[in-house]
Amino acid sequence: MKKIILLGILLSGAFTITDCTANKTAQSTAADDEMIISASGTITHIENGKDGYMATIRDANGKEYTATISIVNLQKSGSIYKRYQIGDAITVKGPSWNDDQGRIYITAEKLN
Repeated sequence: MKKIILLGILLSGAFTITDCTANKTAQSTAADDEMIISASGTITHIENGKDGYMATIRDANGKEYTATISIVNLQKSGSIYKRYQIGDAITVKGPSWNDDQGRIYITAEKLN
């Protein structure tokens, strides 16, 4: 009976250690994937949000970016929030990532 209890405790410990290691690896990988980029172009679509908006930006080559432009993120980086309209020229700079379909997303930290 003591051997069965000891075996159960050892297996529980092994699963816990493995689970914690996997989570740490996933977190560090996600941070490594982000790059700071700058995108300039014309706003083709705006989706309003709670503390800002998401703007689809098309550059001169036809490449599209989706930028999250929020009051909170801009204040954290010391930049000023500005409301743009469809058709306005814009430059955003901030961390970016790609989704499974290859779309590029930018969290705006600076606007020009």
